[in-house]
Amino acid sequence: QRDAVGGEYPLYPWFVGNWPNVDTAYPTDAAAGTGIYDGSGTSHTDGFVARNIYYYQAFCYDIARNYGPAASTARDLATNYWLGDVSDVWGSWGYDGEVDDDDILKLSDVYGTVDPVTYPGDSECDIGPTVHPDWHRLGLPKPDDKVEFEDLMVFAMNYGVVAPRVVPFLPEEYDASPLAVTLGAGSGSDVSVALRLEGNVSEIKGVSAAVSYDPSQLAFVSARLTDDMLSPIGDVFFWFGEEEDRVLIDVAVLGTGVTVGGSGDLAILTFRSLTGEYELDVESARLRDVNNIDLDARLGGYASGGDLPTVFRLVQNAPNPFNPKTTLAYHVPRESEVSIRIYDVAGRTVRTLLDGMVEPGRHVAVWDGTNDNGEAVGSGIYFCAMDAPDFHDSRKMTLLK
Repeated sequence: QRDAVGGEYPLYPWFVGNWPNVDTAYPTDAAAGTGIYDGSGTSHTDGFVARNIYYYQAFCYDIARNYGPAASTARDLATNYWLGDVSDVWGSWGYDGEVDDDDILKLSDVYGTVDPVTYPGDSECDIGPTVHPDWHRLGLPKPDDKVEFEDLMVFAMNYGVVAPRVVPFLPEEYDASPLAVTLGAGSGSDVSVALRLEGNVSEIKGVSAAVSYDPSQLAFVSARLTDDMLSPIGDVFFWFGEEEDRVLIDVAVLGTGVTVGGSGDLAILTFRSLTGEYELDVESARLRDVNNIDLDARLGGYASGGDLPTVFRLVQNAPNPFNPKTTLAYHVPRESEVSIRIYDVAGRTVRTLLDGMVEPGRHVAVWDGTNDNGEAVGSGIYFCAMDAPDFHDSRKMTLLK
């Protein structure tokens, strides 16, 4: 087994310029690249230290040491570090093998910049979007010469990799309304409006929104997170910026698998009224789920955002723990037979929530804490399992009374 080093960290100019045509980066024969393993074992751990993209190619040889050709099915590429690990000491650039508050501080220092040459650290933080797989926290960086929402999402997904999953923050339960980003009504002599998330079933990990206004009517003053978003049980990255006629807001919940739970106000925007009349609008918004995939949303009544889901998925229930009911979201990429059932810790079926054909899209199911006979079940641990063609997944739930 041999490898070739991209030699591009942290700018990756060759990788960016040639993606997706990266086949020429792999060792072409058994003499190319660097030999890292020679034997008949089933696995090997590479010991490289330097940060980079590594292109691995396996070659088979017979007893006479005749090597076979480089097969496209026997290769892969990877980074050897956590994307977002840019600081080892508070306030300093460096590496310590994890993404924590030190790294978020350095991200904050350069967030919103667009020149990775002039601003030290920009190139270290410019890690998004990722490819192979697309937008995944373990994907390969495809820098775009700016530090903004795409980079924030990767930092947020890799933050506290070993942290438990929590679903904190907004107070309103799912009410079957479409997922939407809206503005709350203005109030006060200085106009204050709320950037509001509606119809959320605990899928949202990051929101990037642009609120437009008329500079002849309003002057932007400030933006802040709501008190609900300043939860002691979860960390949030918040950034805002101002352009000529719009305010940009980026929000992401930090931690692997951690999402915003519930619906409600994310941030408060304050303007000074210049004429007594004004118009505000959510010009655009991007919503990403826990896997950094775009979600469908509605902005002021018109559709925007992601496409139909491409894979089956069962989303963690919210709230959790719960009493007396909880909501589960699930994704169906094509019309399929789908079942969703609740089991107790002994593996016995408690409730069948769904068993039949389902149209493609993002759906929800609600469990009210009762069994198939309509009887309330006791407090404890339960499991929700979803089955579809070539798919099975489950989520652990806690009912507290």
